[in-house]
Amino acid sequence: MPIIASLIVSVEFLVLLAVNIAVGAVGFIPSVLVTALNIQSYGLYAAAALTFTGEIIGAILGFYLYRFGFSKANPKWLHHPFWQKFQQQSAKRVFTLVILLRLLPFIPSGFVTAGAALTKISGKLFLIASTIGKFPAVLLELAAVYGIIQIVPISIQYLLFSAVLIVCVVLLLKTKQAKTPQSAD
Repeated sequence: MPIIASLIVSVEFLVLLAVNIAVGAVGFIPSVLVTALNIQSYGLYAAAALTFTGEIIGAILGFYLYRFGFSKANPKWLHHPFWQKFQQQSAKRVFTLVILLRLLPFIPSGFVTAGAALTKISGKLFLIASTIGKFPAVLLELAAVYGIIQIVPISIQYLLFSAVLIVCVVLLLKTKQAKTPQSAD
């Protein structure tokens, strides 16, 4: 029986790691929801390692996915003078900007990742800058989520989690619906 229990814990850990990586790669899904699951499943310290690892692996994965996507697509907005100037920024300047923007907890990390993918910064420098910038941001997120978990009853936490999830799904569906061409009747 202990083997089965440890196997379940291992599978749960891998699933949560994959979810953390996916959230980090997409960068537009609020990671606090997954952070709460991490803390409830593994406690504060293991959740910190799980959240941070997922965020960093997700950020570098997202960086390369965005870079690949931008290389295949050639949107008109990329030719705007603002984006042309943005793309010409030095790797050192982008490195500094990534650190500073990662420190701000309310800027979606997807914006930072996508923006960096448009520049000359290397994957290695992006990884280092993201790690430096995400460390304090993840600590702040962990502290806030842990505090809420300690104060708010579990039934209310599940209700809040469900409400946020429903709002995200509705917004996603509305966005997709707005992008779908309407047929003329």
